Amino acid sequence: MAVFKKLSMACAIAAVFSSTGHALELSATVGLDAEHSDNMTKQAVNEQSDLKTTVSASVNAEHNGDKVQVAANYSAAHSTYQQDSYEDQTRVTGSGKLVYEQIEKQLIWTLENSRKNVIKNKTLNDVEDNREDRSISSVRADLIMHPSEVDSLSLSPSYTAIKYEDTDGQDSERIGASLSWDHALSKIDGFGAQVTYDDVTFDNDQFDYEYYLYTLSYQAQLSKLNYSIRVGVNESQRESADYSGQYINANASYELSSSAITLNILQELTDTSRGSNNEGLSENSASFNEVDVFERASVELGYQNSNLCGTCDLNVALMYEEETYEVLPRDNEELRANVNFAYRLTRLMSLSLGVQWQDVSFSSTGLAQSDYQSVSYRTGLNWQLAEKLSAGVYVAYEEREFDLQARDYDELKGGANVRYSFD
Repeated sequence: MAVFKKLSMACAIAAVFSSTGHALELSATVGLDAEHSDNMTKQAVNEQSDLKTTVSASVNAEHNGDKVQVAANYSAAHSTYQQDSYEDQTRVTGSGKLVYEQIEKQLIWTLENSRKNVIKNKTLNDVEDNREDRSISSVRADLIMHPSEVDSLSLSPSYTAIKYEDTDGQDSERIGASLSWDHALSKIDGFGAQVTYDDVTFDNDQFDYEYYLYTLSYQAQLSKLNYSIRVGVNESQRESADYSGQYINANASYELSSSAITLNILQELTDTSRGSNNEGLSENSASFNEVDVFERASVELGYQNSNLCGTCDLNVALMYEEETYEVLPRDNEELRANVNFAYRLTRLMSLSLGVQWQDVSFSSTGLAQSDYQSVSYRTGLNWQLAEKLSAGVYVAYEEREFDLQARDYDELKGGANVRYSFD
């Protein structure tokens, strides 16, 4: 299949790096999963049980050279359904980045790609037919001048292409540039200013618009605490109307020996094609072929502890997201909480427990939009059978309740998997 050919190509590129004497760290994993569900299509009535089988492969590559840095992590999965609940599905997700410093501290090229499996329409159930892959690829050149030892000026032209697996009407291109000034206050902190312009085009030119962003920023890197904040205004201009709003992008991380706390705050104008830019916890995409500009505000708080009780790992993630559309009646809010706990029973066996809670509400109850709340539970056992061979079994239960329509459903599923890794 084409997906696995791409993974083979990645391995070939890795071989080129190795043959030219570059230090490249490469690893790969193949897997086989079998999952049975008593309600594969997540229906309130006429529940359909099915067996889903998935063959997967993943490749991770990393290279840190004097002029070239590469980081890539991609996974491919092909799924089939015994009772034909859905057509066969192939998903490719992950991200890759290549940085080439052509002229030291003066000309830097950056190529990036990210692929994320997202929900097409959050008003509908989270099933295979309501999901697709979104690919975002970009190339940027950073032209840098250094007026002084503590100041730098950067001109960064860029091009971005966004492609959807199914929803072609959301495909878009962005051509633009940013002008930045950065000033170092000390070895650990600094501030700056930036102006950004993007010309955004769609297949249907009535949705084209121009995007402007003006910001001031400050960042600091302390021994345990890193944080940055960027604030300003952003504006979209198109033939039908202009929209503007405040821009906030704040990030902080606090790290101890075995734990970390992260906080990410974002408020910006975006569109139904770009969405969350494949970043953060949000999985939501556009509403089919309806294109619009909207203001997205999100707060994500995370806590990780890899040595909670000597043999315990804990991960907690909280998210709030609000979308305010300029034209479409799709305004909504979402609250989500994820808790995952792992306990090492022995050196070769571990137990995992997970809970996810979600609350989604819409400002308009039309267009089949109904507020809903869902909760899911998952528990599993994992074994390290050999140095590179592992296996696992799990059981999961999900329940979703809707406010206005008789669409409530629950699903019980369980499965087993096996993984083999290559270094």
